[in-house]
Amino acid sequence: MTGRARTTTAERHLSAECALAHRPGYEDVHRACHRLTDVPLPYGGGLLLVRRCGCLCHGPGAAAQTR
Repeated sequence: MTGRARTTTAERHLSAECALAHRPGYEDVHRACHRLTDVPLPYGGGLLLVRRCGCLCHGPGAAAQTR
């Protein structure tokens, strides 16, 4: 491995809004994220067109908190 830090799956699939919201002063940007569900590719056999945001703020019961 070359000196890059390992990332978890959730960290690799953040929306732009949630990635920005992890920086100091931008915490309220989580509410702008709309990638709450996976969007499948039509007739794609399970391939995803858009992956759901992997941020923990979108976990079960968190939808009401981020809106």
